[in-house]
Amino acid sequence: MAKKKSEENDVVPLKNGAMPMVASGKVEDAIREKHQNISFTDTPKYYVKEKQGFDYVDEGYMRHVLNQFYPAWNWEIIKYELLGSEWIAVQGRLTIYDNGICRNYDSISSHRIQKKRESDEFVDIGNDMKAANSDAFKVAVNRLCNVSDDIYRKRIETPELSEKQ
Repeated sequence: MAKKKSEENDVVPLKNGAMPMVASGKVEDAIREKHQNISFTDTPKYYVKEKQGFDYVDEGYMRHVLNQFYPAWNWEIIKYELLGSEWIAVQGRLTIYDNGICRNYDSISSHRIQKKRESDEFVDIGNDMKAANSDAFKVAVNRLCNVSDDIYRKRIETPELSEKQ
């Protein structure tokens, strides 16, 4: 029996009703166009911060854009890991629904554990864990959804060829 295309989003449902990981040309084109538009949206300067000579984007802004363009999303912590007594690493997975297609991206990040100057006591391990988590989340949002491509230098320019070229 032939599969029927959904009138709504041109995605072919599987027999069990689950959404497939593949889409028709129309859906793929819509995904490409959406990502291109997001990629070429400049991040408002108010949300761009600087630390140790590097620009970064406020996590709240990235979450706001994610909510606007991908309202059905999920961030899942896969694993936290202490790397000795100096670093904490986190692996997380961002899952979005993009034009009816479920997509995900795994991201990792680490953060140096802050210690008191006079001893080896941790200052606040919870804040260190949150910092690693936020960094992993922001990497996933940027890589999967193209949010703040201008700041993270991920924007792909395709120069038009002149008639001579």
